[in-house]
Amino acid sequence: MNRISPRLGALAGPFYVVVSLLEIAFRDGFDPLREPWSALSLGPYGWIHIANLGLSGLAVVAGALAFTGLLRVLFSLYGLSLVGAGIFTVDPVGGAVSFPGLMHFACGAVGFTAVTVAALVVARRFRAEGLTGWAAGSALSGVFFFAGFATMASAGGAGWSLLLFTAGVVVISAWFTALCLRTSQRPAPSVRRPVRARSL
Repeated sequence: MNRISPRLGALAGPFYVVVSLLEIAFRDGFDPLREPWSALSLGPYGWIHIANLGLSGLAVVAGALAFTGLLRVLFSLYGLSLVGAGIFTVDPVGGAVSFPGLMHFACGAVGFTAVTVAALVVARRFRAEGLTGWAAGSALSGVFFFAGFATMASAGGAGWSLLLFTAGVVVISAWFTALCLRTSQRPAPSVRRPVRARSL
């Protein structure tokens, strides 16, 4: 197995989170209780976050190549959605709804749904192998992340919902990193069948 692919995937989450936190620390006037991290793509230094999203998304796509079948498709969709979210910037908080803003939300909805489904698929396959810890961690990561996204989308930008979604981003990023690192060291989880195992 090509070990470079999952290792690149493992870098995606930490890279995105660390760069975003540095942007927040040095961006005057940015308030994470009022604005989502995507708003860092606005303004004269917005190109930094756009590049952050693009590079992180491409790293996820590279990591997706370590898997097969449905998981490769789902993780690729997630990675491409991050790239798309960088191309189509979010609307400013309180501003008019624009086509790029709608596309930004659409990219997020597709990608976030894809990675949530992937987490549940991985959970089912780990459970079939008797790896209950990995199964529970995968399922909880996916559910928590999607709950954070859904809450933010329905709460009208309330500060607590932004914090919940941010926590979800950190959790799903850590989960994908852990999964890629595990995959780089041993075979990916599979569903055991009478004839042969089905790999990820």
